Amino acid sequence: MLLIFAGYPRCGLNAGGLQHAVDNVEGLALLEHDPAIQYTKEGIAVLGQGREIIGPVSVLFSPTLIVQGITWNWFPENWSFGNGVTVHKTTAMREKELVDHGTGRSLAALLESGEPVTMANLVLALRARRTEGWEKYEARWRPGTCPQESHIVHLTWLVTKHDVPSFAYDRIRSLVEGDVAVEGYEGKHFSPTRIWKPSPPKMPVGVSL
Repeated sequence: MLLIFAGYPRCGLNAGGLQHAVDNVEGLALLEHDPAIQYTKEGIAVLGQGREIIGPVSVLFSPTLIVQGITWNWFPENWSFGNGVTVHKTTAMREKELVDHGTGRSLAALLESGEPVTMANLVLALRARRTEGWEKYEARWRPGTCPQESHIVHLTWLVTKHDVPSFAYDRIRSLVEGDVAVEGYEGKHFSPTRIWKPSPPKMPVGVSL
């Protein structure tokens, strides 16, 4: 079974720490650790002489993800979930450009036109570009839910050998998405929280504000 949750574990555990919690400390589920078993978007794959799909993936999405707009369609067709515990990060960078507020033309286009440009007369605004890559990415979300700025999507998923009872699922979800404290773990089981800040847009060569 594939369990997918929103965010990285808020309790501070890393993938190995969460695996240790589920496997050993709390005994919540039997995780799939066989490297020959790989969960993919296509189905459950067995790796050997070749690659054989032996059945569909049984998946359970956290209600938080559904609200955020992430469903099975968010994952491309060639996506692999592997096995065990995974803490995943997708970085989505929205391209932006400086445009003249009066004409709507980009600053780069004005400068490349070959005509004199009086910078003091321009009122510049930062505008997001709708590139083909962004449109494909946006289509993976439920309509109207994709963030329109550069962002990071953190996901945590677990692959288990069997279906997980509701009490175990609720506990795993609390470890990932809830504000719970955990004790009795080693330093190697934790990861520091990192704050991401996107880089500012690049200015055309020779232009500064």
